[in-house]
Amino acid sequence: MKLTNWNVEWMNHWFSPDSQNPAWRKSAEIRGVSDINALATRVANVIESIDPDVLCIQEGPSRYSEAELFINDYLNGAYEIFGPSGSGQQKMYVLVKRGGTVQAVNRATQNPFVPFDEPWAVDINGDQHLDEYEFTREPLVVDVTLTDGREIRVINVHLKSKYVHNGERLWSDSAQRQEFISKALLARRRISAEAMRVREYLNVLLEQDQNRSIVVCGDFNDGPGSDYFERHFLTHNLVAMLAGNPFRPQYMMRHGFIDRVQAGDNYTVIFDDFVDLVVDRKILLDHILVSPGLFSSLTDGGIEHVAFNAQVDNTAVDRQKYPSDHRPQSIEIA
Repeated sequence: MKLTNWNVEWMNHWFSPDSQNPAWRKSAEIRGVSDINALATRVANVIESIDPDVLCIQEGPSRYSEAELFINDYLNGAYEIFGPSGSGQQKMYVLVKRGGTVQAVNRATQNPFVPFDEPWAVDINGDQHLDEYEFTREPLVVDVTLTDGREIRVINVHLKSKYVHNGERLWSDSAQRQEFISKALLARRRISAEAMRVREYLNVLLEQDQNRSIVVCGDFNDGPGSDYFERHFLTHNLVAMLAGNPFRPQYMMRHGFIDRVQAGDNYTVIFDDFVDLVVDRKILLDHILVSPGLFSSLTDGGIEHVAFNAQVDNTAVDRQKYPSDHRPQSIEIA
């Protein structure tokens, strides 16, 4: 089975918001997209080039019917759709290739010990009092059964964004920098709460069966290494938290591709980091983690730079140029 993860970036803006039936927009100037058809074609070309059996999508459209329209119009109906999950305009989907190595897929029932659809108690603002908090975007969980009978639980995650409105302006103004830091730390605490909740869920699954096959993938909004807030405000790396506790190695998730990619290519997004003053910083925000029971079955994995770069339109500018602001990643399971 080949599993691919991809944040496709604001697919919801491809579709008319006013139509009761799904309908394409011609352009989405709010996101700098002048030609929706050209963009959707390039996204479909990336998917067809990768040819995954399972495709996990973040920032998908808000309605199932819109995802179905894309699959039918640009991918010849080749994928069965599961989802959406999450609230607002950035939904999560799992697409499964018809006639591939997947025999069946089912939405997993909520775990009564760590439900994703209910709030939980956590100190979000650092005032030392517990608050009720819930996922910004509830993870999408499906059970994938392969043709050889093996079952893999796939958890599609899009953690809370670190984005701070007018962040660069606030940071650049010494009189307002503290406001930016406070808002950024609040966002960090919310992301940490969500990552910890997913980790608690994984602990429950692995306590039930240490050999269980699990994939956690998505946009974690965090990468390896320490950023400004980890260095100076003692926050922690979220990917490390999701991976698990080294004192319980039998429960630790392993990265699906980071060791298989050359260091210079280990990134999924490029952006200007105004905090550390790095232009075109390459960051690994998107990840695929696998459980110990599945890791030995991995045969390959990587970031799909070739498929992505083949669909970059160098005659266009800004957002219209790229299929997405994130590069897809894949693993292959024997």
